[in-house]
Amino acid sequence: FENTDGILTSNKNVAIFTKYADCLAIFIYDEESKIFGVVHSGWKGTVGHIGQKTVEKMHEVYGSEPKDIVAAIGPSICQSCYEVSDDVAEAFRANFTADEAADILLDKGNGKYQLDLWKANWYVLTDADILPEHLSVTDLCTACHPDLLWSHRKTNGQRGGLSAFLSLIDTSV
Repeated sequence: FENTDGILTSNKNVAIFTKYADCLAIFIYDEESKIFGVVHSGWKGTVGHIGQKTVEKMHEVYGSEPKDIVAAIGPSICQSCYEVSDDVAEAFRANFTADEAADILLDKGNGKYQLDLWKANWYVLTDADILPEHLSVTDLCTACHPDLLWSHRKTNGQRGGLSAFLSLIDTSV
């Protein structure tokens, strides 16, 4: 699917995926209904609460309840490596509580901020009522680990990319 930031399915033995640069993947699974998905969340998706919208869509289409959902936030660029401008910071201040925005934005002065996508998406998912004990967050940065992962910012825009794959295997076959 072109121009798609997320995909959900109940189909077992099928791999679904999304593509990335320095953005992060949200892996999501409803243990009761066996629905799973993967979501691309960069700063725009995070500010738009795509993780929460995914939880809502799982409830709407499949009857999933947040208490039954487990999620993981995958590798991306870390706060120390992710500088954003004032317009991006303002979007976060407008779409997160004041306490959350203060926690995810580090003001460097001169209209520059360090943004924590991991923590921002943790807020998005816990605000969607996913239990904190059902949420795992990486500490693996794309820019800090060029030996393991590709980073758009680290390579100054040279082409490359990452993908996140997820599949639910039917072991009864």
